[in-house]
Amino acid sequence: MPARGPQLARRLGVTPSAVSQQLRVLHETGLVTKARDGRHVRYRCSPLGDRLTG
Repeated sequence: MPARGPQLARRLGVTPSAVSQQLRVLHETGLVTKARDGRHVRYRCSPLGDRLTG
C-alpha cells in the first residue's frame, strides 16, 4: 500500500503541506494524475512522468 500524506511526509522529513504542494505542482505540469478514492486522493505517475523517469 502506498504511503499516505502524513506517512510520506515523515519518511521524507517534510511537512504534509509540503507534500501536498509538490503533488499539486506535479499534477499541474502533467507528471502525475490524481483520482479521488473516498476521502483520499490517489496520485500516480502519468504516461509523461513514466517517460521522463524511465
